[in-house]
Amino acid sequence: MEMPLFRLLCLAATVISLFVIIPTNYLHHRPGEINAALLCFGLSSFWLLRRACRGTHHVKAFFFLLLFLLNLVWFPGGGTSGSVGYFFFCLFLYAPIFFRGRTRWLLLLIAVGDAVLLLAAELQFPGSVVHYGAASDRTADLAVGLVSSALCCSIMLWVLLEQYDREQRRLLALNQELRLTIDDRACVESSMLQNRELLHAVIEGTTDAVFVKNLQGQYLLFNRAAEVMTGVSAGMALGNDDSAIFTPEVAQKAMEKDRLILKTRETYTHELHILSPDGEPRVLEAIKGPLQDGKGNVVGVFGVSRDVTERRRMAQELRKLNEELELRVAERTVRLEAAMREQESFSYSVSHDLRGPLRHINSYTAIIEEEFGDELPKEAKQYMDRIRNSSRIMGDLIDDLLELSRIGRSELRKVPVNLSELARVIGNELLESEPARRGELVVEPGLQAHGDRVLLGQLLENLLGNAWKYSRGRDLARIEVGKSSSGERDLFFVRDNGVGFDMAYQDKLFGPFQRLHGSEFEGTGIGLATVKRIVERHGGSVWAQGEIDAGATIYFTLS
Repeated sequence: MEMPLFRLLCLAATVISLFVIIPTNYLHHRPGEINAALLCFGLSSFWLLRRACRGTHHVKAFFFLLLFLLNLVWFPGGGTSGSVGYFFFCLFLYAPIFFRGRTRWLLLLIAVGDAVLLLAAELQFPGSVVHYGAASDRTADLAVGLVSSALCCSIMLWVLLEQYDREQRRLLALNQELRLTIDDRACVESSMLQNRELLHAVIEGTTDAVFVKNLQGQYLLFNRAAEVMTGVSAGMALGNDDSAIFTPEVAQKAMEKDRLILKTRETYTHELHILSPDGEPRVLEAIKGPLQDGKGNVVGVFGVSRDVTERRRMAQELRKLNEELELRVAERTVRLEAAMREQESFSYSVSHDLRGPLRHINSYTAIIEEEFGDELPKEAKQYMDRIRNSSRIMGDLIDDLLELSRIGRSELRKVPVNLSELARVIGNELLESEPARRGELVVEPGLQAHGDRVLLGQLLENLLGNAWKYSRGRDLARIEVGKSSSGERDLFFVRDNGVGFDMAYQDKLFGPFQRLHGSEFEGTGIGLATVKRIVERHGGSVWAQGEIDAGATIYFTLS
């Protein structure tokens, strides 16, 4: 505010002195030394104005320049009879506006003292005063001086009051902003208090021990869980270090860990073995780290301890159980290997020992028919046919059992398999085996799977063979092989329009020797059991849907 006002005053002094007072004095024939002094004052004011526009403000120089001018023109300007005294009012306003503290009062004292000395000199030397030639000249001089002084004082008062109003508005705005800040701070403090209470409730409510230490290792926070674990109250712990809570050995280890954390500023996890309040050994797992303030300075150590005694005990028991389980697995593996050897021995016996008697039965029945055929009655021949047929069935049954056993023991060689091609080859062979029957084979193209090609071929042989067998009574046997969507796995199916089955007995469908139809359909009841074994070895599942005299559908998935 002072600097713009200073430039304005320098401009007003320059204009008034050069273009108002000097022409007025010239018209009233005032002494020439007055105009010379005013000219020097106006030029000096203009120089101060230029310096002020460049950023250099000589406020004291303007004060003393105006004071010097008043002293210089006091007597030639008419003294107290002229307008010179009015300009002291400008100095009395100038000093309080532009100066502060002792400088203000010193300059005011100089202005007042100078005015008093000039008045005293005028009283002492009245003849030194240059009087006006006419009353009109004095009146004109007084009018010019009064207007000039009033203009300068008005400028200073207006700028001062304008600045005061501006400051008042700024203070009101700051006051309003301060109120809003106080309200916001109150809200923040309320929120912080609520968060602090919430944090305190969480710390006090958790089952883990939470604690905070300062740089000297003294506890600043010790929650309720820590009291329960150590048997030491928070009142005894706060302000003390670990030596007041744990045994000397445990306290020494804990304090060494704290010093390491303060040195490295890293978070560590370590274990403490302590005695519980009831004297039982407990294992604590403590997580400790550096506590930092808002500036990143380390001011202490924080930690969270958890009682892991039960967890360690359970882990130890689980480890013992795993060891026992491994022993049991080893024992069962030995038993399984023995069982497999027994099964192989059984299979060998079946394939060799049982086939011999069957061959003998067939051979002897053939010899009897060949040598005594004419002597045998018709009924005996029928019995002989039944014996041969039964031995054949028993041979087929032995072959199926051996095949089922082989499937469980054989090693899988998984490769990409085109199921569409396999199904088409097997189906065409079935159609060609009975040219007299009318049949239709529908195979969806592009059926791909990943598995053992031999076993998957055997799976399709059993499924397509069953479909062909159980649709024998239809005018047109229709067999369909396809795929439907079932989540992430491909769901394959084989569907026929044969005799179907009752869904109430679907659980027996895939069991060995479980047949839902009578002797009108040949078979040993091993086919679908073989299918199930093959599917399970490929990590899939198999099930069936059907309706009596409305066909059946076998669904299966592969891994």
